[in-house]
Amino acid sequence: MERAWPFENTPEPTRRTRAKRPSDYVRMHGDGTEAVIVRIGLHDAQLVLVAPDGAWERWVLHSVEEAERAAESLGVPVHTGEYPEELRVRINSHHRSAQEYRDAAYPEQGRVGPVSGYPENRPRDPRPDPQTKAAAETTQEESSP
Repeated sequence: MERAWPFENTPEPTRRTRAKRPSDYVRMHGDGTEAVIVRIGLHDAQLVLVAPDGAWERWVLHSVEEAERAAESLGVPVHTGEYPEELRVRINSHHRSAQEYRDAAYPEQGRVGPVSGYPENRPRDPRPDPQTKAAAETTQEESSP
């Protein structure tokens, strides 16, 4: 399939393999993975799995209890309510690879660059207003022999 402008010369993005389920994430990252459960909103909860190297992924579930059951079924240490300090340090010290930065949320847009060309961000067309143009023409006519 041919790509439309402005993406025609941009190579197809390579996607990193994302875990579809928490069990897949634990299988991919192995021992040392930990779970954090934090309530979001009125009823929902997010299950965050943190790999030993600090990489993390999250899933939103319908309740804290459902998230706790999911985390316990994985056989990983579970922290409910907040991130322990050691885990915060591990997450913050994780350095994403250059490839992960290139595979942005919207890789079809290419690298992040300058502000897109909205009309208010484009350079103004230096068109003189009609009064200034008429005055300039009058001045030219008077100075012409």
